[in-house]
Amino acid sequence: MDAATTLVQPGLRTVDGSAFIAGSATLYVGSMVAMKLWGQTPAALTGLVIVLCLFGAVALEIMALRLDRMGMVYAAILGVEVVLLMLVSHFGFGERLTLREGAGVALIAAGAALAWS
Repeated sequence: MDAATTLVQPGLRTVDGSAFIAGSATLYVGSMVAMKLWGQTPAALTGLVIVLCLFGAVALEIMALRLDRMGMVYAAILGVEVVLLMLVSHFGFGERLTLREGAGVALIAAGAALAWS
């Protein structure tokens, strides 16, 4: 069996799959940070960062999708992404999180962890 055949087996979970998911979520967050900074940084540079982050995120998501079911990959990326966005918005931009927003982030992360387990 060659490597390409191994990658398309549904339900196969590996450390590499988790790395693709974490990388994809991180790049989606990177693109959102660049969007938040639009107007404060040179437009051409910011636009390039957004495009490269989104391209990289999609490429890594495709690799993750080759390793696992679509719903599992989506839930995992969303769970990682929402936690990273909360951390970046609070520590990077000084945005305050309400108790209700924090509970929502926790529920999304818990749901993603439950689905993944």
